[in-house]
Amino acid sequence: MPTPRITCLFHDSTAVVAFLNSPEGRALGGDLLVECSAEPALGLVLNLETPTNYPGVAGLLGGVDLGTLAHPSDHLPAPIILAPGARVSPAAIRDALSRLQRQDERLAAITLLVPVAEARGLGSALAVAERFLIAWDITSYPHEELVDFAHWLAAERLCDEDNFSGLFPYAQGKVEPAHAQRLKALLAPLGVRAPSIRATITQA
Repeated sequence: MPTPRITCLFHDSTAVVAFLNSPEGRALGGDLLVECSAEPALGLVLNLETPTNYPGVAGLLGGVDLGTLAHPSDHLPAPIILAPGARVSPAAIRDALSRLQRQDERLAAITLLVPVAEARGLGSALAVAERFLIAWDITSYPHEELVDFAHWLAAERLCDEDNFSGLFPYAQGKVEPAHAQRLKALLAPLGVRAPSIRATITQA
């Protein structure tokens, strides 16, 4: 029995929930989604309440089964292990990620949902992933954490030509034509050098 294929999807917005419901996003969801955050975020968008004793993916360290931790949602293409109900140590999340590499007949593919603001804290533990992607909400105002993330990603060297599978710009709702045109003009030359960088904006 093979181990699950793990994808790491970096994102900068809780609107990633909407992206995962787009045709492109659904194809990236796998059989299980894992919110890699030390405190709740996506559960608030999904209207899924997590009690304070819900451990998130860190529950794997205590032997809790993946099926017990996962929550189904009509708003996602796969069940999700949400962030813990009360803040946990990033070290516990780092240690738990390696447990996802175990063989499980229920799972062929797992997708880690990693906020760009928390990527540095997880660091090299994300090397459990076989491929890396970025979902970029173009309607969000840029925050300095996005620049910090770009510097960290370059320094960490997790991604290369073989395992970087794309930058996905997306928008939840209508985008002003002028803004969309500027972004396409910015991304198109990059896409020539790296086809995994898409100039087309996904409507989520």
